[in-house]
Amino acid sequence: MAISAHNANDHAAQLLVLTQRLTERLTAEMAALEAHRPFEIHAAAEETRGLSALYRQETLRLKADPSLLSGMDAKTKTALRTATEAFVTVSERHARAVEAAKTISEGIMKAVADELAETRKPTLTYGPGAGLKDKGAHSLNYGFKA
Repeated sequence: MAISAHNANDHAAQLLVLTQRLTERLTAEMAALEAHRPFEIHAAAEETRGLSALYRQETLRLKADPSLLSGMDAKTKTALRTATEAFVTVSERHARAVEAAKTISEGIMKAVADELAETRKPTLTYGPGAGLKDKGAHSLNYGFKA
C-alpha cells in the first residue's frame, strides 16, 4: 500500500506522519531493549514491520520519481527534513541496540549448549565390555517428551 496524495504538500505531510510514527515505534523498542525487556517488543512488532515496509517503499518511490515532492512549501520541507534526520539518528541507535541484544542472546545460547555438551560427553569405562558410553540425549529436556 503506497501513499495516495493529491499534491506535493499532501504527500510530504503523509510522509511526515509516517516518519514520525516509525520513529516513535523504534524509540519504544529501543527503550525496551535498553531496559532489558525485549519481550515487550513482540506486541507491536507487526506494526513496526508494516510501517518499515511502507517507509522503504515510499523512499524508493521518491528516489525513482523526485517530482512527487517538488513544489512543496518551505515549512513542510523543513519539518520533513527534521523528522527524517531524527528518524535516521534513532534507527542507527536502534540497530546498535538490536545487535547488542542479538549478541547477548547468542552468547547465552552458546554457553548453555557448551555446558550441555560438556556434561553429556561420553565416558570411557574400564573392565569387561569396556568402551565409550554415551550419557544420553543432547537436549535440554534430556530426551524426555513433554
